[in-house]
Amino acid sequence: MKRTKKIGLIIFSSILLTSCAVGRKVKYDGLKLDLFDIKTKNIDLALLDHREAVIDGSRKPDFVGYMRSNVGIAYPIGTESKNNLMLDLSNNIVNSLDRYDIKVTSLTTKWQEDEKTVKSQLLSLNGDKKIFLVFDQLHTDGYMIQFFYYKIHLYIYDKDGALLKYKSIEGKEKLGGNVAFGAGAYKTYMPEAMKKLFEDMFKDKEIAGLLKNNS
Repeated sequence: MKRTKKIGLIIFSSILLTSCAVGRKVKYDGLKLDLFDIKTKNIDLALLDHREAVIDGSRKPDFVGYMRSNVGIAYPIGTESKNNLMLDLSNNIVNSLDRYDIKVTSLTTKWQEDEKTVKSQLLSLNGDKKIFLVFDQLHTDGYMIQFFYYKIHLYIYDKDGALLKYKSIEGKEKLGGNVAFGAGAYKTYMPEAMKKLFEDMFKDKEIAGLLKNNS
C-alpha cells in the first residue's frame, strides 16, 4: 500500500510540474527602453529572425524560450501578445525612441526572407541612419535555473547605405530560479534581461557615437 501511494505521489507530482511548464507566455511587448544616447532624428530599422529553431520550423516566430518539466522535457514559451518576437522588439524600439521625438521607420520582416533581401529593402529607405539586427540566437532555457542565450549581428549604415559599423553580440547569462523552487519570477526577470540587452547594445560607446547625429 505504501509503495502504491508513493508511486501515485510521484506520478501526481510529475503531472503537476509538467502542466506548469505548458502554455506559458512572457510579455515582451511594451518594454520602455532607455535609449537616450541615440540622437539621430530619422532612423530606418529592420530586425530579422534567423534563429535556427524558427527557420527549421520546430518553433513558431513568437518563440521566446523553453520551460522544462521536472524530467527535463522542454516546453516552448511564446510571447504574451501572440505577435512574433521580432515585431514586439521592433515596436519597443520605435515607441521608446518616439519619447525622444525620433522618427523610426521599421520594416516588417519574415523569417523566410534572406539577409540580402532585407538589407536591400532597408537601404532603399530615406533615414539618416539605418540599423539592421539579425538574430541567430535569442531565447531563454534552463532546468530550474534559467539562462538567456543570444547571438546578434548588428549593422549600422549611413544615409547612402555605406556600412559604418558591424558588431557581433553574443552571450549566455544566468537570469534567475533555483534548484529548490524552480524558475521563480521568470515573467519579471526575463523581460528585464531583454530590456537590458537592448539598452546595453545601444549604449556601447562606438555604436552610440555613430547615432549621436545625422551625419
